[in-house]
Amino acid sequence: MKAKLFSILLLVILISSCEKYDEDVMEIAGVYEAHVTGVAGPFSMVISADYGNSIKIDAPWLKDNWALIQADVRDKEDYSKRINIYSQKFDGNKRIYGEGVFQNYTLQIDYTIEDGYDLYHYTLVGTKL
Repeated sequence: MKAKLFSILLLVILISSCEKYDEDVMEIAGVYEAHVTGVAGPFSMVISADYGNSIKIDAPWLKDNWALIQADVRDKEDYSKRINIYSQKFDGNKRIYGEGVFQNYTLQIDYTIEDGYDLYHYTLVGTKL
């Protein structure tokens, strides 16, 4: 009897501790007024929390080509959080990757877009509204 009760209690604890959204990542989620340095802006950019330490960023990464890009948040417990965009395809055959930082409600992401043999390097800067 005690073993069954212990098993049920352990299962309840494990299920309740598995949260979909990380509270340290939720600090980044929101609407930003942003610019792509030297190219476009201002525009409203949205960052949403995904499962665990993942976020999704909806922005015009290449001129007027909006895309939803997946990124990971590192050092999420620190005041300054690192953002990594791992190489992924968007808008056909284009690839994007980069890294950035979130600190004091300001975000900067330095990223590269590969379009065939062409490389484009950009910096996206935004302030959380």
